Amino acid sequence: MASINASKLLIRRLATQQRKGLQNLCKPAIGGQRVTSTRCRSLATSASVSLGQTITQLAEENPHKDAVRYEHKNIKWSFKHIEYYSDALALGLLETGLIPGDAMLSWLPLNFAEQHILQLACSKGGFILYHLDPSLAITDREAAKASLKNALEVSEATCLFSQQAGDDVNYTQICKEVIPEVRYFDIYEAMPFFSPRFPNLRFPIHTGFDVDAGDCLGMIPYKYFIVPISSEFRKFHSRLPSPNLDGSTPLMGELIVDKTNGSVKKGKILSNDDVLKSMAWPQVCSMVKKEYIEVEGVGVVF
Repeated sequence: MASINASKLLIRRLATQQRKGLQNLCKPAIGGQRVTSTRCRSLATSASVSLGQTITQLAEENPHKDAVRYEHKNIKWSFKHIEYYSDALALGLLETGLIPGDAMLSWLPLNFAEQHILQLACSKGGFILYHLDPSLAITDREAAKASLKNALEVSEATCLFSQQAGDDVNYTQICKEVIPEVRYFDIYEAMPFFSPRFPNLRFPIHTGFDVDAGDCLGMIPYKYFIVPISSEFRKFHSRLPSPNLDGSTPLMGELIVDKTNGSVKKGKILSNDDVLKSMAWPQVCSMVKKEYIEVEGVGVVF
């Protein structure tokens, strides 16, 4: 229970931490003196919050307001849905022992709901997320394998997120070719994953729904990292200090890929504020700005 409380604190209290601090600063001081409204506004402006914290605030204020619709899945999510899934994924990752600052590598299409939830979960958990375009595997399989290998090495990712299959490409098979240990690893043996080639990699993860299929036994289903939190869980809070996550916290790492040979270089790292300012993640940034969006694209088709 202690570890759960600690992880809970990392993703639930962060969203209200700064807001409460600003409210306290704007309360009447001893002697009847008040902080001026101008000062309150300047404090609110200077204290930026992360993308995940903003989503938490929006879910509290407008839980049933529609935020996004995925056309290829014909589902519509409110801020409550987005908060629920991103919170649950962040908690699931933290419960495995991952810590803020750990790197994640996403090999998912940018139109996937799983990608957007992962982006927000990284903001909530303090992880740095790198993205590798999976579409290269459609036109050049060997270059895609080389780029995946190089991206894992350059990013030093602790988790790899991949789709199971799509666009006539078996992505789990490519993962096996790049990470041979996936062929022999069985998630049901309760043993930690280890690859000498990629010593930082702890969790190869796929978003498919096949669990017992032999092709997927070496990769952990994405849904296994979704840890739902009941309303009763809010009664339990740890007194341990939480990490100082805010708008300046590193969030997105850039990868520069040469599609001709699959070579990968690490680019700059963007903070939460940088991601929002540059709209580097357009779908998530639109959600944060309370702009309803409809996401096009083809989902997982077998």
